[in-house]
Amino acid sequence: MPAFPKGEEIAQIELHSLHLRDGLHISTALLSDAEKARVAAFRSRDAARLFIAGRLLCRSIIGRMVGCAPQALTISLTPYGRPYLPDHADIDFNLSHTTDRVALAVCRGGRVGIDIEQPDRISETEALEIMPFILCERELDDIQRQPPEQRHRTFLSYWVRKEAVLKCRGRGFLDDPRGIALEPANTTENMLNRAFNEANFIRFGSCRSENAPNFLWAVAASQMLSEPVWQQHPDVGSLIDGRLKLK
Repeated sequence: MPAFPKGEEIAQIELHSLHLRDGLHISTALLSDAEKARVAAFRSRDAARLFIAGRLLCRSIIGRMVGCAPQALTISLTPYGRPYLPDHADIDFNLSHTTDRVALAVCRGGRVGIDIEQPDRISETEALEIMPFILCERELDDIQRQPPEQRHRTFLSYWVRKEAVLKCRGRGFLDDPRGIALEPANTTENMLNRAFNEANFIRFGSCRSENAPNFLWAVAASQMLSEPVWQQHPDVGSLIDGRLKLK
């Protein structure tokens, strides 16, 4: 456990992961009418499925935190499309997903952003093409100093951390990721970002659960944060204690 400065408020963050089995159909019964309309507008069945799973995950976890039924939780969107809780201003949350997994970060008393990525989602060729649009000059130099076999993973570690910061700040890639410079805050995996006159504190790593591919993850907060612990949920049914019927 790292030593934090005295008087510095430490963010308490919960991380939850839900793995989706192939071919699993998920009911929209607990979603709001607006969310059901968004599901209907998706052209991709897989994208719709991930959206439903994400909403069920946050409705279940946050509903338990605040003592309300999942379907009773009000979720609104900022002008930038970021979901928030208008009835619980002290709680912030953020969602991310890969092809078969949804992740949720929940924070009390501060802002939070999360990103998860599968290591093979971006090929080495694609990474080389997009690096100049994601990394600042110092980070590009860092990549070039790495042994060739480590450059791709190093880039992914930058990518996942930067996206978590952008999501924490609420505008996503409407802000230029090259304006964010990631610097080691200490000898742990904590990182400090001094861009935009706003500090963000980051934890990141890799994680896997039984019978599911591993994934890279990063969580960013507006306050210093201790090492979060992942809570893995094996399926949607167990997540909400049988209140959802799977089709």
